[in-house]
Amino acid sequence: MRTLSLIAALAVAACAASSDPNPSALDAASFERELTVRFQPPPPSPAAPSLDDPRAGRIADAAYFAAYPEYERAYTPQARARARELAEQLRHTAGDLTPDQFTLRVAEIVALADNAHSQLGTAFEKNTRRAPLRTYWFADGLYVLRAAPAYADLLGARIEAIDGVAVEDVFQRIRIYNGGTEQWRRQELTPMLESPGLLHAAGVTREAEALTFSGVAADGQFFERRIEGEARGQAAPISSTTRLLYPAAPGGAMASLLARDESAPLYLRSPAFFQHEALAGDGLYVKISHNGDTDDEPIGDFLEHVRARLAQHRPAYVVVDLRMNTGGDFTSTYRFARELPSQTDRVYVLISGWTLSAAMHAAAAIEQAAPDRVTLVGAPVGDRLSFWSEGGQFVLPNAPMIVSFTTGRHNFGGPCEDLEQCFWLSALPDQYPVRVAALDPDIAAPLTFEAYRARRDPALDAVLAREAAR
Repeated sequence: MRTLSLIAALAVAACAASSDPNPSALDAASFERELTVRFQPPPPSPAAPSLDDPRAGRIADAAYFAAYPEYERAYTPQARARARELAEQLRHTAGDLTPDQFTLRVAEIVALADNAHSQLGTAFEKNTRRAPLRTYWFADGLYVLRAAPAYADLLGARIEAIDGVAVEDVFQRIRIYNGGTEQWRRQELTPMLESPGLLHAAGVTREAEALTFSGVAADGQFFERRIEGEARGQAAPISSTTRLLYPAAPGGAMASLLARDESAPLYLRSPAFFQHEALAGDGLYVKISHNGDTDDEPIGDFLEHVRARLAQHRPAYVVVDLRMNTGGDFTSTYRFARELPSQTDRVYVLISGWTLSAAMHAAAAIEQAAPDRVTLVGAPVGDRLSFWSEGGQFVLPNAPMIVSFTTGRHNFGGPCEDLEQCFWLSALPDQYPVRVAALDPDIAAPLTFEAYRARRDPALDAVLAREAAR
């Protein structure tokens, strides 16, 4: 969601917040100061030391992390008690754990919050061995989308088992290591399915250095292949699971199933986070894959370009694609989202299990502005309407790992009235509130592997079919 500067948080942490302020009565500077103190607290000080000895480093990290349950506000009372118990156990056993075991102990503690924003960053993707394959959960199964040249024959293969354990059973055994909805857990744990060390530490697989994948290859034939994991240090490059749908650039370390060419569906032709293109029937396609500035373009500039295009020629309909948007700063799109339905006759919002946080806020703001002219298309969003965000991070330098904790509650489904918990910017009526009954698709159009391989976009196809039938 909206992230305030950690430097600013440190600067004002010593300021005593008033016991019960009226946020709407505060001037702008006081409002920002109170907001920061309440919802962006710094983690404990001093920070955990960085040590040369790995065993001593894990012990130091565990001692520092023991305070995490007191900072994470998404825990229920029962979950907090369990988190404290596990954190204390970790403090006493950290020196005897392997790095992968340590990662999973921390992950289990964090996942007890059952909250998508309480997470471990890239801990499942780095500092552990990883098979040179990249897999993706589609609506119809787990498939290989990228592979190192030696395993290129597995591109497009459906993974049905890992070390003889059905992939669905593997997921059920590792779901305790990530919080949130079932779909969000599945998506976020995908890299763990490629990690021999983590799956072995979880007691799922036979060995810590390799995995044996089996299933159905792209040609329809059964396959079984033992693949050794590659060391993935802190400097290893990663690509978020969301972005794996994009065809890989030629000449990279891994080949992708789809080629980067004009045959790709509209949403995959450019890996840029922002895009606007004309559609058949006097429509306009607007892709927003991040709520914030990118290296290529500030989001404010992009939205101004779209506004100018809308003003110059009012389209009959607009498609806003939020399917690969996992969030950012919800204030960056609020005004655009609220105004959009007044600038066209119909709005279609494309959503998926990756649509999270600030992207959900944008979808809700569009829906709230004109519910009779807004249609949600795709698959259910990645989180519940009530969730926790904001907060800060525990940096564990020896793991190494960055663990997020959350401090501010958001409730898109109704009023959030406890201003000690509810994040002011989404709770107060004079800020950026959104209220919707649900964010479920009005037109179900999940992405299947069959459609992906055929270079079809079920969600956009559904929109174009409806418009053609008008």
